[in-house]
Amino acid sequence: MNQTPRTHLFEVSWEVCNKVGGIYEVVASKAQQAMRAFDGEYFLIGPDTKHNTEFTETDEPCWDAIRYALKDKDLRCRFGRWEIPGRPRVILVDFNGRHDSNQLLRQLWERFGVDSLSGSWDYIEPVSFSYTCGEVIATIHQVLSAREKIHGIAHFHEWMCGAGILALKTLAPFIGTVFTTHATVLGRSLCGNGIDIYARMAEISPSQEASRFNVVAKCSMETVSAREADIFTTVSGITAEEARYFLGRQPDVVTTNGLDLTAILDYSKDRELAKKNRASMLAPVNKLLRRELPEDTRILICSGRYEHHNKGVDLFIDALAKAKETLKGTGKKVLALMLMMGGHTGPDANAVNGDATVHADAAHPEYGFLTSHKLYGAEHDPIVTTCRRLGLNNTADDPVQVLFVPAMLDGKDGFFNMPYFDVLSSGDLGVFPSWYEPWGYTPHEAAAYGVPTITTDLSGFGLWVRQLEQQTGPQPGIGVIPRKGKDYADVVADLANVLVHYASCSDEELDQRRLTVRAASAHADWKEFFQLYMQAYRGANAKAHARRHASAHKNKLSKELAMRPSSIPFLRTLNAVSELPAELSRLRDIASNIWWCWQPEAMEMFESMAPELWEACGHNPIYMVENTPAARLQELAAKKSFVKAVKDLAKKFDAYMAQEHLSDVLEDGTVTVDMERPVAYFSTEFGMHESLQLYSGGLGVLSGDHMKSSSDERLPLIGVGLFYLNGYFQQTVDKSGHQNPVYPENHPASLPLEAMLDEKGAPLMISVPLGSRNLYARIWKVQVGLCPLYLMDTNVPENTDDDRRVTARLYEADRDVRMRQEILLGMGGVRMLRALGITPSVWHMNEGHSAFLVLERLRQHMKGDDLTLEEAKTLVRSSCVFTTHTPVDAGNERFSADLMSRYFPEFAKKLGLEWQDFLKLGRLDGGDPNTFDMTVLALTMSSQANGVSMMHGMVSRRMWHKVWKGFAEAELPIGHVTNGVHTASYVGPAFRPLLDRYVGENWLDLHTDDPAWEKVQDIPDSEFWAARRAQKQTLIDALRERLPLCSAYSDITGEEREQWLSALNQDALIIGFARRFAPYKRATMLFADADRLARLLNDPKRPTVLIMAGKAHPADTKGIELIEDVVRWSRDPRFYGKIFFVENYNLEVSRWLSRGCDVWLNNPRRPHEASGTSGEKVPVNGGINLSISDGWWVEGDNGENGWTIGPKATYATLSAVQNDYEDAESLYQLLENKVVPLFFKRGKDALPHGWILVAKNSLQSLTAQYGCRRMVRDYMEQIYVPAARRGLAMAADRQAKARKLTEWQKTIPGRFNTCAIKHIEVSGLEGNTVYCGKPFTVKLQLTLGDMKAEELRVQMLLGVTDGVNFTEQPEIIDLAFASEADGLLTYEASCTAKANGLHAYGLRVVPVADPMDHVVRAGFVHWA
Repeated sequence: MNQTPRTHLFEVSWEVCNKVGGIYEVVASKAQQAMRAFDGEYFLIGPDTKHNTEFTETDEPCWDAIRYALKDKDLRCRFGRWEIPGRPRVILVDFNGRHDSNQLLRQLWERFGVDSLSGSWDYIEPVSFSYTCGEVIATIHQVLSAREKIHGIAHFHEWMCGAGILALKTLAPFIGTVFTTHATVLGRSLCGNGIDIYARMAEISPSQEASRFNVVAKCSMETVSAREADIFTTVSGITAEEARYFLGRQPDVVTTNGLDLTAILDYSKDRELAKKNRASMLAPVNKLLRRELPEDTRILICSGRYEHHNKGVDLFIDALAKAKETLKGTGKKVLALMLMMGGHTGPDANAVNGDATVHADAAHPEYGFLTSHKLYGAEHDPIVTTCRRLGLNNTADDPVQVLFVPAMLDGKDGFFNMPYFDVLSSGDLGVFPSWYEPWGYTPHEAAAYGVPTITTDLSGFGLWVRQLEQQTGPQPGIGVIPRKGKDYADVVADLANVLVHYASCSDEELDQRRLTVRAASAHADWKEFFQLYMQAYRGANAKAHARRHASAHKNKLSKELAMRPSSIPFLRTLNAVSELPAELSRLRDIASNIWWCWQPEAMEMFESMAPELWEACGHNPIYMVENTPAARLQELAAKKSFVKAVKDLAKKFDAYMAQEHLSDVLEDGTVTVDMERPVAYFSTEFGMHESLQLYSGGLGVLSGDHMKSSSDERLPLIGVGLFYLNGYFQQTVDKSGHQNPVYPENHPASLPLEAMLDEKGAPLMISVPLGSRNLYARIWKVQVGLCPLYLMDTNVPENTDDDRRVTARLYEADRDVRMRQEILLGMGGVRMLRALGITPSVWHMNEGHSAFLVLERLRQHMKGDDLTLEEAKTLVRSSCVFTTHTPVDAGNERFSADLMSRYFPEFAKKLGLEWQDFLKLGRLDGGDPNTFDMTVLALTMSSQANGVSMMHGMVSRRMWHKVWKGFAEAELPIGHVTNGVHTASYVGPAFRPLLDRYVGENWLDLHTDDPAWEKVQDIPDSEFWAARRAQKQTLIDALRERLPLCSAYSDITGEEREQWLSALNQDALIIGFARRFAPYKRATMLFADADRLARLLNDPKRPTVLIMAGKAHPADTKGIELIEDVVRWSRDPRFYGKIFFVENYNLEVSRWLSRGCDVWLNNPRRPHEASGTSGEKVPVNGGINLSISDGWWVEGDNGENGWTIGPKATYATLSAVQNDYEDAESLYQLLENKVVPLFFKRGKDALPHGWILVAKNSLQSLTAQYGCRRMVRDYMEQIYVPAARRGLAMAADRQAKARKLTEWQKTIPGRFNTCAIKHIEVSGLEGNTVYCGKPFTVKLQLTLGDMKAEELRVQMLLGVTDGVNFTEQPEIIDLAFASEADGLLTYEASCTAKANGLHAYGLRVVPVADPMDHVVRAGFVHWA
C-alpha cells in the first residue's frame, strides 16, 4: 500500500528571532497559520546571533533525530521555540567560520553565475548564512526522508537568503523551493537616490544602474535566486512589475502580506489601554520638551526603516512645516514622533532628565530637544537638519512638536521603555508617505492597532487599499495620498491638509475612523492571505515532484545545462570521439582497466590500431579508442585477425575479472577481511604506466606494483591516493646538463578514470577542514585489474585558486601545499571511503605521507562510537599498519609547529586535546618541540610496522628505538617485508615465451621454493643468449632513436651523430644506471678515477657502454648538480659515444633499460637504500646486478648470481664509516677483473657460457623471491590478516575489548610497579659457556603485588650479540608457570643456543592484556 507523503516546510529568514525590519513581522505573524497548515511539520531557520530575542532553547524528541546528523557534518545549530503565537520550531544556525568566503563565492559564480566580486561584508555574511541554511535543510531532509516518505519545501526571504536555494540545487534538488522578494535591491537603491523608477522603468538598465550604485553582488544574487527558485513571489503588484524588469522573472504568485489579528488587541474599541499607553508615552516626552502637552494634542507617528527619501520622511517633515503655519493661532497641537532606528550612543541625558536649565542649543535657548538619544553625526542627520532648516525647533509656542527616537523600541530603549506596539497604540494618525514601499507593514500594523493611517499609491499596501475600496467602498480611516507622477510640492500640500484635518477633527470623528481602519485591516488577515503562500508551496512541490519523476526516467543521453545569463561570451565544451564498431566494442572495457598494461598482446593490439598515434599519445589506450579515425576503426572491424584478437583478449579479460577475491575467515565463520571489508592501501603516488602520470620514482612504482600484484593474487585491497593535474614533472636537460622541469596536464577525459557520482548523478565530493575553510575534492576511480584505486582531485570550482593547486603537482616543494596534500590524502581519504560506503578492515599507510588518517579515524570513532580519546587510540591502532621507506632520519616527513597551527587547532579541540598535547602525537619524548613528525604519528598509532628489506628493518629499529623505551632494539615491532617488482610488467617479449616454454606457462604464479625454477638451468645457452640479444637490440634501437632527441645532445648531427652512436651495438657490454638522482645514490662514483674509467670503456677488444638516466627533485640542487656532472662527463672527449644520459626517465625507459642492459649498477651509500627495486627488474630479463650490499641485495646476493661492491653488509656495518673511494676502487676492480672479462670470454660457439651461467643463477634465484606477488603474499599473511583479526576483535560488541584494554592500561603504571622479581637461576652452563644444541634451564621467581598472574608474561631473550646489541632478531622464549609457594611464583624454560659465537640473554617480566598485540605496547618492563 502506497504511503501518502508528508510535507515539511522550512522557512529561512535573517529576521527569525532577530527583529530588524518588516520581514520579521511577515514571518512571525503568519507562523501560526503555517503551523496549522503543515500539521506542525514546520521549521523556521534563522541566524544564531547569540542574543536572539524571544527564543527558548528546548530539548524535544523532534530534535534528537537531526541533532547528530547536523553535528556529524559540523553544522552548528541551536534548537528551540520562538515565543510568539503558535510557538513554532526554530533552528538557529551558527555560520561563522563555516565557509571560506572566497571558496563559496567562487563556487556560486562557477555553478550559477552569481557575480560576487564587489560584495563586501554586508553581502558575504548573509550569503554564508543562507548557504549554510541550505546545508542544514538538506541534512534534515535526508534524515527525515530516510525514516518515512516525505517531501520538503524550503522558503527563502529576500536576497540575503537566496544562496540557500543555490545550495539546495546542488545538495537536495528534490526539495521544492520558494523565493520571496519583499523589495528589489535595485529598486530600493534607485528610489533612495530620488529616481522615479515607476515613471522610468522601461529606460533603466539593471546592470548599469547596479554598477552605478555599487549593488552588483546583491542584485546578482537576487536575480539568480529568483531565476533558480521553483516558485518566485513578491508581496505586491507594484513589486511584481519591478521584479519583471529588474530580475527578469514575472512572479508566479503575489503573496500579499497579512497580519494575525487574533494576536492584536482591538484598540479601536478598547480605548482604556490605549489611553494608558498614551500617558506612559507622553511622560518622558513632556520631560524632554520641558512642558506638559495639552490633553487634546494629536499624536502623529511615522516609523519604519530609516530611509529618509524612500520612506517619505522628507515629505512628512515638509508637510509638518506647512501644517505648522496653518495651525498657528488655532490652539491645536500636534506631536510628530519619528520612530526609526538610527545610529546612536544611548539616551541623551541632557534631553531626558527634564532639567529646564539645560538647553538643546545654548545659542538658542528657546529651541527644544529634537532627539531622545545621542546620534552619530547629529550635525549631518537628515531629520535633525531638515527640522532646523524648516523651523521645526520645538519652541514653546510651536503648534507642531517633533521628536526623533532612533532606538529600537523593545521596552529597554532608555527613553520610552515601552514596546513599539504600545507606543503605536497611543497614536492618532500613522503617517507613512513612502516614495518606495513594496508593501508597507508599518501602515498595515497601524491600521490593525486602530490607528488611522496615511499611505501612498507608491506602496503595495496603498494599492491594496485602493483595490479594497473598489470592492467595499471608501475607507475613511485609511488615506492613500497620490504620489505617482505627481509634483512634489502638490503632494506636500495634500499631506499637510490631511495633517491639519486630523489635528482639528473631533474626537468622535477620530474614534469612528479608528473603527473603520480596524475593520479594513481584517481584510488583510492571514486567514485571507496565507492561501496565497499555500498556492506557492503547492506549485513548488509540484515542480519538485516533476524533477523526482524525471530523475527516475531520465534519458541518460540528456544533459541539463545551468542557465548563466551574461553579457560576456560563455562557451561550454564537449568532446567528440569516434564511435566503436560493434565488433570492436570490447576495446573500451579493456582500455578502461589498467590490466592491459601487463598484457603484451593488449599493448600490441592498441599500438597496431594507429602506431603513430600510439607514440604521440604516450601509449594511452583510452586515447586510442576515442581518437583513432573512424575510417581506420571500420577498416579494423573488417579485419578478421584483429577482430579475433579483440575477442580473445576480451575472453582472457573476462576470465581474469571473474576471479573471486581471497578472504580470511575465522573458525566460527566470521570474515575478517574481504572486499566488503578490504585492506585500504594509502600512498601519495602510484606508478602503473607512463600514460598515467601519478608517480615520481621508486615509491610510486612500488605502490603501482602493489596494486597490480594484489590483483594477480586476488587480495581484497583498494588503493587511496591523489589525482595530480600535472603529476611529476617531465624532464629536459640542456647541453650544460641543467635539468628543466615541464609540467604537462593530465586530462581525465583521456585517462582510464571513472568519476564517482552521488545519488543525484553529480560528482561525489568530500571536504576536509583547513582552519576556517574547507578543502573540497572530487573522486576518480582507476580499476587496476581486480582492485580499485580511488583518487582525490582538488581541481574543483568549490576551491580557491590556491586550494585547487593542492593536487596539481606531486611532491610540491611549498611546505604549506605539501601539508594540505597530506591532510587530503590521510583525513580526506578516510572521509572519501566513508562517502563511498567502504569500511576497511585494515588501514595501510605506505610511508608517513598519509599518517593524518589516524587523526580522522580518532575523531570519527570518538564522535560516532562515543569513545574517549584513549579508547579510540586503542581501537584505531589495532587495525592500522605502517610501512616506512626511509632509512635516514632527515628523510622522514616533518612539519613545523607553526605550519601545523594553521590547520589543526580546531581539530585538536575535537579530540579534547590542548594544543601542546596534540603536537605530542607527532613527537618523541624529548624531541624537537617545534616539529610534528609524521613517522612518529604513524609508528605510535600502528599495530604493526615494517621496513622494506631485512637491512632496512634493522636500520629502522635502530632509528626509532626511542619510541619503545626499555626493550631490546632487535625485538621492536618494526619487521620487514622486502619489496618486489611486478614481474609481469617488466619481463621482456623475448624472455616471457622462453620461460613459458621451459619453466611452464604458469611461471608467473610460482612461489619462490617451487622446484620448477630449477628448469631455468635447462634452457639452452644459445636460446638464452638469443633472447638476451633480442631484448638488447630493442634497447639499442630505442636509444638510437631517443638520444638524438635529448636536448643535451641536440647539437650532434649528421655523420658525427652516427659516429657518436656507433658504440651502441650488440658487441658492447651495456651497463645501466637509472634511478632518482640524489646525493646518497652516488651517480658519479664511477668517475672517481676518470682516466681509469676511460681505459675501461675504450678498450677496443672489450667495448663497454654506460647508460644513465634519472630525475632530481626540482628543489634538490645537489641532485641537479649530479645530473650536470653526468652530462658533462658524457660530452667529455674521453667518453664521447661511451656514456649517454637519457632524459625524462619514466616507466617506459625503465622497461627498455631493465630488459636490455647486461649489467645493472647500483652504488648507494649504505644503509641509505631502503630497498632499491630497480635492480629487481633485471634478473627476469637475463641481466645481472652489480651492487653495493644494501637494501634488497643484502638478501639477494648468494655469491653466484651477481657481484657485490665492497663488503657484504651485516649488522655491524650499520655503524661503520663508508669510504666512497674504497667503494670506487672495489667497483673498478670488479669491472676490470670479473665483470668485463667474463662478458667477453667466449666459447668456441661464440657464446659467453660463464656469463650466461651467472645470468641463469640470477633469474632462478631472484625472480620469484623479489617479485611483488611474493611481497603482497607476505603482507597478507604477516600483516594484513593479523591486523584485520585484531581490529575485528577490538571493535566487537561496541568496542568492548578496546574499552576494556584502555581501562586496563590506565591501571598498569601503579600496579605493575608492585610486582617484583625475587630470584633468577640459570643452570646447565659451564661458567659463561654453553654448548650449541645443548639445552640449559632458566628459572625466575616473582611476587605479583597488585597484578594478576594472567596479566604477566615472563620471558627470556637469547641471541647473537656484538657485545652491545643483538645483531639479529633474538629468540624470545616464554617461561612457563611452574609452581607457587607463599606468594612466590616460579617460572621455568629450557633454552638452546643455535649458533656459535658471543650471545646475549636477558630475563624480564612484561604486562600483557591482549595476546594478539606486541608486548612493547603496554610500555612497561622489569628486567632481571
